[in-house]
Amino acid sequence: MNRQTLLFAVLFLVALAIWQLGDVTLAPPAATKTEHYQPDFIAKDLVTTRFDETGKRSERLESVYAEYFQLLEQATFDKPIVYLFDDKGKEEWKVTAETGVLNTDDNVILRDKVHLDGLLPTSFISTLDTPYLELDLVTQDVRSNRQVNIVAKEFQTEGVGLKGHLDRKYFELLDQGHAIYFNEKR
Repeated sequence: MNRQTLLFAVLFLVALAIWQLGDVTLAPPAATKTEHYQPDFIAKDLVTTRFDETGKRSERLESVYAEYFQLLEQATFDKPIVYLFDDKGKEEWKVTAETGVLNTDDNVILRDKVHLDGLLPTSFISTLDTPYLELDLVTQDVRSNRQVNIVAKEFQTEGVGLKGHLDRKYFELLDQGHAIYFNEKR
């Protein structure tokens, strides 16, 4: 009888252990934490103008919708329009895009249907089109790593990648560049 009692006790403990192990649920895998930043302020139909030390307008930024994130130190824009002014205060360049980001170091990143217009009759280019453009508002340096199309009075050119300077009237296509030059009949 002693053996039977011992056998039942062992079977009871085995059944109890199986019951406990079968009831164990595995913890769900840890979800990756995603940051959801909330803007510090939102603006609709935003227009902001910057002036230089002498009081002349240097640039104006317009946007249908804008959000500012202080933690990220940047502002995002829907349908931004950037105007750059010459030394006389006349609109010299107009840049439009579908979306844009302005960083605190005055670097604007424009994406999707970026279009630059030379607004003065003396502008060395008429238009520039690209899907991506970086514009430094302080130095007026421009950069792109995407397809670029430039149209001017005397030529039309396209290529991949761009670096240039608006104030110094300098553009350089970095790869796969080719151009068509127009000669006026005399």
